[in-house]
Amino acid sequence: MTAGQRVLVNGAGGGVGGFVTQVIATASTRSLPAVRAFGADQIVDYTAGPVADALDRPVDTLLNLVPLDPAAAAALAATVRPGGRAVSVASPVEPPTGAGVTALHMVARNDVADLAALAALVEAGEIRLDVSASYPLSELAEVHRRSEAGLVRGKVVIIP
Repeated sequence: MTAGQRVLVNGAGGGVGGFVTQVIATASTRSLPAVRAFGADQIVDYTAGPVADALDRPVDTLLNLVPLDPAAAAALAATVRPGGRAVSVASPVEPPTGAGVTALHMVARNDVADLAALAALVEAGEIRLDVSASYPLSELAEVHRRSEAGLVRGKVVIIP
């Protein structure tokens, strides 16, 4: 990325999305204050209508952090300019054939060194971590139920 490029982060209200700032961010109405606090340049409330309708021009890069059905993924891929990039860590986002967009689907893996480097950045204040709540391990099942119902924003810490 270079200065002046436009980046659309689909799912900026989640824990990973909070690490990415100075972008165009999608979020639900309930996540808008948190995404605004992270410093997004533009915020699109995806519950208000199609994301593409809220953009005044295509984006250079799309970072998708949300599982999407094929139709929603295709609509999101259409927001990327020819020569741009679509990167997804959730559902694959495939641009239309001949669109001139590079697509990359990444699969997360746990790496001790990467996690240590990330923790060091948080400790140094280089990036902020949105911890929305902490729960004892005995409440893990309830935390999962709340997450599956869409009632969890940011990251949750489970305390042994």
